[in-house]
Amino acid sequence: MRLRRNVVASIRALSAQRLRWTLALSSVSIGVAAVILTSAIGAGASREVERSMDAMGSNLIVVRPAQVQRFVARKPIRGFVTTLEVDDCDAIARLPFVVATAPGAERPVRAKAGNDATVTKVLGTSPAYLSVRNARVRSGRFFDHEDDWGSRRVAVLGFRVAEALFEEADPLGSEIRVLGVPFEVIGVLESKGAMPDGSDEDNQILIPITTALRRVLNTTWLTSVFVSVNDRAAMDTAAEGIEDLVRARHARSDFSVQNTTKFVSMQSQVASFLTKLATGLGVITLAVGGTGILALMMMSVKERTPEIGLRMAIGATPNDVLVQFLFECTLLASAGWVLGIAISGAGAIAVSLVTEWTLAVPFDALLASAAMVLVAGLGFGAFPARKASMMTPIAALQSR
Repeated sequence: MRLRRNVVASIRALSAQRLRWTLALSSVSIGVAAVILTSAIGAGASREVERSMDAMGSNLIVVRPAQVQRFVARKPIRGFVTTLEVDDCDAIARLPFVVATAPGAERPVRAKAGNDATVTKVLGTSPAYLSVRNARVRSGRFFDHEDDWGSRRVAVLGFRVAEALFEEADPLGSEIRVLGVPFEVIGVLESKGAMPDGSDEDNQILIPITTALRRVLNTTWLTSVFVSVNDRAAMDTAAEGIEDLVRARHARSDFSVQNTTKFVSMQSQVASFLTKLATGLGVITLAVGGTGILALMMMSVKERTPEIGLRMAIGATPNDVLVQFLFECTLLASAGWVLGIAISGAGAIAVSLVTEWTLAVPFDALLASAAMVLVAGLGFGAFPARKASMMTPIAALQSR
C-alpha cells in the first residue's frame, strides 16, 4: 500500500513538470537510440564479414601473375606475365598444408542466348572450384572431371548472368554462345554477391579449364590459382610456402600471393573501430541524459521541499522519501530506454531503406543499454534523493 502511494505521488510530481521531464527523457532516449543503432550496424557489419569470409572460400589464398614491368624508354605495356600454368597449380596441390586447388583462366566476354546478351566474364576452372570457393549449385549440376578431360562445351552460370540471359525462364539445357563458341548450360550457382576484394562472382560463366584453354581463350597460361588451406591460423605460413614453391619453379618473382583473410580482417577492424567510436558517443549522450536527470531532480527537490516536510510530518519515513525520488529517477530512465528502443527501431528501418547496410539485432547492446540507463538514473538521482530524505520536517516546512 505504501509503495503504491509512492508510485502515485511520483507520477503526479512528474506530470506537473512535463517540459523538464520531456527534455530529460529526450536526452536519455537519444543516447539509447545511438548506442543500439550503432551496435546494430556494427553487428550487421560483423555478420557481413563472416558471410564474406564464407563466400570467398575456405581459408583461401589466390596466386596471380604479376603485371608486366614498364620501362621509361618503351611504350607503355599493359597486361600480366604468362608464366603461371596448370603445372604450378598441380605442384601447389601437393604441399602438405593445402586441401585443394583450382586453376583459373578468365577473360571479359559478351555472352549471348538467343536475342539476349550481357557483358560478363568467362572463367575456366576445375571441379574443385566448388569446394575451394565455397560455391553452391542452385539448380542443375557442376561440371565433373569427365567434362574437364573431354574438353566438353558445358557451362555453369552465375546467378546474375542467368537472370540477364534468361530472366525467369529455366536455363538448364539451353545454349549460350561465348566468343562465338556454343555451350550447353548445365547448372546455375547460388547468389554470393560482391566479395571483399571487389569481385562479383554472380557475374561470371564457369567452364572446364581444358575447354577454356583450348577452345575459347586459345592459351596455356592461367590468370589465377585458388588454394584452400587446412588451417586458418597458419595462413601466413602457407602463403610463404606457396610463394617459395612458385618462385623456385619460375626462378623469379613474377607472381603475387594474396591472402584473402587480410581483406576480411581489415573490414572487421574498420567495422569494430566505427562501432566502438559510435558507442562511445552514445555513452557520452547517456551521460548528458543522466546529467539532465540530476538537474531535474535537484530542482524538483528544491521546489517540493514543503511537500517533503508535510509528508514526513504526517508519518513518512526518510526511506519513503528516498524510495519515492529514486523511483522517479528510475521511471524517467526506463521510459527513456523504451523510447530509445522505438527510435532506434525506426532509425534501423530508415537506414535499411536508404542504404544497403546489413543490420542485426544487438541483444547484448539492448542489455548493456538497459544497465547503463539504470545506472545513470539511479547514480545521478541518488544525490538529490538522499538530500531529500535527510531533511527534517521542521526545516522543510519552514522553507515555504
